[in-house]
Amino acid sequence: MRRTLLTLLFSVCVASVALELTLTDGGQFDFAGELFSRGEYFKAVLEYERLIHHFPDSPLADDAAFGIALSYDGAGEYGTANAAYRQFLADFPASELIPQVRLALGRSLALGRNYVDARWELEGLADETPPLETSGRARILRGLTFIPTWELERAEADFLRAAGDFSGEPVGVLGDTLAEIAARRAELRRGNPGLASLASALVPGLGQIIAGEFWDGVLALTTNALWIGATWWAAGEGEYATAALTGFVGAGFYLGNVYNAGQAAEESNRRAVAALASEIVLEVRRWETEHGASLTLTPTY
Repeated sequence: MRRTLLTLLFSVCVASVALELTLTDGGQFDFAGELFSRGEYFKAVLEYERLIHHFPDSPLADDAAFGIALSYDGAGEYGTANAAYRQFLADFPASELIPQVRLALGRSLALGRNYVDARWELEGLADETPPLETSGRARILRGLTFIPTWELERAEADFLRAAGDFSGEPVGVLGDTLAEIAARRAELRRGNPGLASLASALVPGLGQIIAGEFWDGVLALTTNALWIGATWWAAGEGEYATAALTGFVGAGFYLGNVYNAGQAAEESNRRAVAALASEIVLEVRRWETEHGASLTLTPTY
């Protein structure tokens, strides 16, 4: 009798533990989400896939498929993420997540530096009629894809379209603000690389100074002066072989000085544009913080 009672008690305990360990779609989804939030992206992928495998008809199946793609994005596997987003669009054509997935696909393409395809995807989403919930953000993100390539004029065009197409909405206000920042590119002081090179050809170091690199200009002037002086002295002493050698080496420094002046001007221009680009990115991040955006538009390019 005692053995029977013990067996029954043991069976009840085992059943209780088994009940606690029963797999549910909600619990599985929460577990995968916790892994994702901790940055354990590949583990999250496995758990999302397990949910889809065990609960193919669950209302969370499309969320899990979206989570798989986002996890690959988080892990930097952009090609795999792109494929996962496209698979989602094929498997869940009626999902309410479609607008977010299309926006995430465009962002993922941009993260992978595939700007041409990113712009094409985002253009289609931005031009949807009637607009989808993410259409305005798609227009902003399309403009942001021109930031890494320093094409502020084209970025401004997309920002202005967002301001016009979504006037009165938060994303339209953002577009107007970003367009104003991008328009300030006309006020930037731009150096002329050709003029800088010509200046340094006439006076070594002058082009660098014009481009704002004062100490580089001083160094170029001093170095070239020393080589010219060494060549002049060696020739005056009758050391013609030495003079030929120092003259040859000095000519190399002189030509390098001319090339460097043009590069200095171009770098100065890039820094000026980069300052505006950084201001645009900061404004977008501020807007996202205020509006609780779930998917950032400003990945690190």
